[in-house]
Amino acid sequence: MTLTAKVPTRERILDAAWDLFVRRGYAGTTVAEIEAEASLSAGSGSLYRHFSSKEELLRAVVDREVERIDDARDMGPEPSETGGDVRVALALEFQRRLDNLRRLHPLIDLVRREHEHLGPSQQHLGDLLVEKNVSVRSQRLAAWMDAGAIPRRDPEALTTTILSALTGYHLAVEFFGGPPGGLREQELISTLVDLVAGT
Repeated sequence: MTLTAKVPTRERILDAAWDLFVRRGYAGTTVAEIEAEASLSAGSGSLYRHFSSKEELLRAVVDREVERIDDARDMGPEPSETGGDVRVALALEFQRRLDNLRRLHPLIDLVRREHEHLGPSQQHLGDLLVEKNVSVRSQRLAAWMDAGAIPRRDPEALTTTILSALTGYHLAVEFFGGPPGGLREQELISTLVDLVAGT
């Protein structure tokens, strides 16, 4: 049995489209190329048995990546896992978030380039990667505040500030080739830890 026979056709199409859309862009990728990459007969129209259009396929690709990212959401360690040291737990969490942003970059770049074709998929991305992220992480900080591990403040505002700082830092490095103000990653993390845990 061949490898392609083991993977459902729809998944092969999604995998092929993801790779081609990331590398070549939506306009630079043809349906025939996606079919060929998915081990289907190029130009046969086989793709249309699973997706009504290339645009629908793009949306399905983005939705699948967003769901995968949401399923793999890593909250980082609890203070109990770092010997009770909330500052270490925060530093590890912020480092993981920066690492996750690096892994997310192909999706972020694809969405940035192809936003006019995404329709509800763009809102889905925002709901899961921004709104849900703020919600679950602010609940976590609120629990730490209730336990007296960090000073009490507005947990949602604090979470939004942290996410904005980490995302802005990542985008500055990616798009401008270096961190804003020459701020090193560990300095950013240390400053955010001070913000949350208090100096």
